[in-house]
Amino acid sequence: MNLVSLDFAAILALCVILGANNLSTCLGTSIGVRRLRYSRAVALASIALMAGILLEGRKLSGAITRGIVPSGDSQLTLTVAISSLILMAFFTYRRLPISLSQVAVGAAVGAAIAQAVRVDWVFTGIIASSWIFTPLAGYVAASAISILARRVGRKVKGLFTQNIMYSYLTILSGMYAAYTLGANTVGLLTGMTADATSNPFLVSIVLGLATIVGMVALSKGTTLSVAENIVGLNPSGSFAAQMGGAVTVHGFTQFGIPVSVSQAVVGGVFGAAIARKIVVRNDRLTREIMIGWTVAPVIGALLAMLLSFAL
Repeated sequence: MNLVSLDFAAILALCVILGANNLSTCLGTSIGVRRLRYSRAVALASIALMAGILLEGRKLSGAITRGIVPSGDSQLTLTVAISSLILMAFFTYRRLPISLSQVAVGAAVGAAIAQAVRVDWVFTGIIASSWIFTPLAGYVAASAISILARRVGRKVKGLFTQNIMYSYLTILSGMYAAYTLGANTVGLLTGMTADATSNPFLVSIVLGLATIVGMVALSKGTTLSVAENIVGLNPSGSFAAQMGGAVTVHGFTQFGIPVSVSQAVVGGVFGAAIARKIVVRNDRLTREIMIGWTVAPVIGALLAMLLSFAL
C-alpha cells in the first residue's frame, strides 16, 4: 500500500473515532433530558452532519495543509492523522469528549518541527487563542439564549405546550450542532486528503459516512457522559446549551478557523446551568474534560514528533 492510501486510511479511521467521540457534543443534552431516543439522535445527527460537510466543509479544508503548515507533504499528513487517531481513540475509550482540532493542530506543529517544515505561527497563534475563547463564547451565548428562552417560555400558556416547544427547539439545536461539526471538524479532515485524490466531493461523502459509522457503533459511552454525568438540565436549558455551542462554532467556521465543538457545547452546558442556578454535579468528570483540553495539543505535538522519526 502506498503512502497516499495509508494517509487516507488513517484519516478514514480518525473520522470513525470522531463520530464516536463527538455525538455527545451534538445531541447528548437532548438525550440527557429524555427528549430524544439514542437511535433517533444518531439518525438526525447523521443527516445534519452530512449537510454541514457538503455545504460548508470547504471553508476549513485548507486550515492545516495550507494554513498551519503550508505543505502538501503526504508524510506530514500521515503523521498528523496517526497521532490524532491514537489520542482520539484513548479519550473516547475513557468516555471523555475531546477536541480533534486541538489534537490535530498540535500534531501538525509537532510533525512540522520534527520534519523541518515551515509553520505559519501567526495563523497557528490565532487558532490557539480560539481555544480560550471558544468555551467562553459558548458559555456567554448559552447564558443569553437561556435568559431569552425563559422569557419566551413565560408567554406560552400551558406547561404541556411549553414542553413541546422546548422539545422541538432542543432537537433542532442539536442538529445545528451536528451541522457545525460537519462543517468545521470533518471539513478540516477532508482538506487533509483533498490533494491525494481528484474528487474532493467523493472524499467528503466517504469521510462523512465514516463519521456516521462511528456515531452508530461507538458513541454511546461518551454521549452519556455529557448527557447524564455533568449537570442536570431541563429542556429549555438543554436547548440553550446546544444552541450556544453551535452558534459559537458556526461563527468561527466563517473565518476558516478550526475550533472545538466539544469545548463550545460543554461551555454552553455550564452557561445554561449557571443561568438557572443549577449546580454542576460531577466535579471529577468536569476536571478530566478540562485537563484533556489542556494537554491534548501538547501530547499531540510530542507524539507527532516521535512518529516523525519512526515513520
